[in-house]
Amino acid sequence: MSAKRIYFNKLLLKSKKKPKTTWNIVKTITNSKNTMNNISTMNINDKLSSNPLAIASAFNTYFSSGAENVFIKNFSLKNNINHSDPITYL
Repeated sequence: MSAKRIYFNKLLLKSKKKPKTTWNIVKTITNSKNTMNNISTMNINDKLSSNPLAIASAFNTYFSSGAENVFIKNFSLKNNINHSDPITYL
């Protein structure tokens, strides 16, 4: 094992239960830089839009409905759980 690898392994072991520190180490190892991707246009309901408010609203709708769908699915399954099959809890 190279000295660099040993060094980073020790750092990662010390950073257990410290997610922010762990991610900073990962960023250092991978030379990742924070990048910001600006979305200038987006296809919303088969129409190209460059309106930032419409784009933000589309993202909001997409992500909030995804959480709502998971909640509804899990809530409706609670009454139909097969206790011998652990996958039904997901």
